[in-house]
Amino acid sequence: MEGNKRETRKFIEIVERMMRRWGYTHTDGRVYAILLLSEEPLTISDLVEATNLSRSSVSASLTRLSRDYLVNVRKNGKIKLFTPIPAFLEKFLNQPKEILEKEVRPLKSLTEVILRESNSQEHKLKLQEVLSDLKALECVLSKIIKMEEEETECFKK
Repeated sequence: MEGNKRETRKFIEIVERMMRRWGYTHTDGRVYAILLLSEEPLTISDLVEATNLSRSSVSASLTRLSRDYLVNVRKNGKIKLFTPIPAFLEKFLNQPKEILEKEVRPLKSLTEVILRESNSQEHKLKLQEVLSDLKALECVLSKIIKMEEEETECFKK
């Protein structure tokens, strides 16, 4: 990993933060960032040394990252070599869909149920505001997803 230490450290911090936001662990982010910065494929031992993490932590991260097609594994005799697959765009584009399906729509449904069962007018007003906000968010996310699908079609042409 050549280059300025400060920029390298900042790069690793940002990748860790992005990966955590996408549902990965701090360790996954650190391992992925170091692989991205490496000029050549790395072994588990190389990654243990570079990350100052335990062998089992690095191994678990590599398993998750390779399962999600972020890391390619190649054997050289008995040694496994790991190479990153840059996939920031793909991971980013999945976010609106996941937020909509896993968070916004379930939250909207729950809010509607709670609203119907509420007896307090003040509580109902607050829940209607929440519901209105969630509906707006659902609309925005749906538009983003539609735009992303149209963009993806453009890339295929």
